[in-house]
Amino acid sequence: MNSRIFISEWVQICSTLFLGAMAIYAPYIAEKLKRKYFQPGLRIKFKLATPGCHQTRRVGKNSDFPVYYFRFLVENFGKTQAEECEVFLEKIFKENGAGEMVENKKISPVNLKWSGIRDPYKRTIQPEKEMYCDLGKVQHPDDYYQFIYKGFSKRDEATNKFILELPEKYYSQQDCLTPGKYKIKISVYSNNAKKVSRQFLLSWTGKWKDEESDMFNELVIS
Repeated sequence: MNSRIFISEWVQICSTLFLGAMAIYAPYIAEKLKRKYFQPGLRIKFKLATPGCHQTRRVGKNSDFPVYYFRFLVENFGKTQAEECEVFLEKIFKENGAGEMVENKKISPVNLKWSGIRDPYKRTIQPEKEMYCDLGKVQHPDDYYQFIYKGFSKRDEATNKFILELPEKYYSQQDCLTPGKYKIKISVYSNNAKKVSRQFLLSWTGKWKDEESDMFNELVIS
């Protein structure tokens, strides 16, 4: 038997090994390239002005009151759609008498609501599109908000509040903010995009104004 392997046989062996390796690793390589060059990219944008922040009306069965809504944008500046994006309120800090921002340790991360959709938790954002997410609202003082949090003082209970737009609310955790200065950390998570976070500064006097320009001096968000 001739034990020598001819060049043609070496070529065939190498070709078989190469094709086998490609069959195994090609999907992985393709996915890595897709993530590197065609990955969605998210960022949070906000401006204290219409249309994101505006006055509208809250109409009920036997009520009709003005209300201010405050929303921010989540933009996908990438090349592919960002899938199952969720927005979380992760931390709340409040300024104390010494001017220091002190974290509320009783806060655990909770969802914020996407604006105007049936599923308030998750949504897909197409490339070069931006979607609104609700941060909170301020109701007219005559339109009393029935909060469920049990940790407010009697004095705080009587104040007008900045109501966080949460799909789920808990007795043990704030669902609204009393007048004061705050820092709020918001994060957006997605199945196929990197997490993005932003800290909002919120200064709230507790006063209601009928005109937007005046109201945006009483409640300042940046």
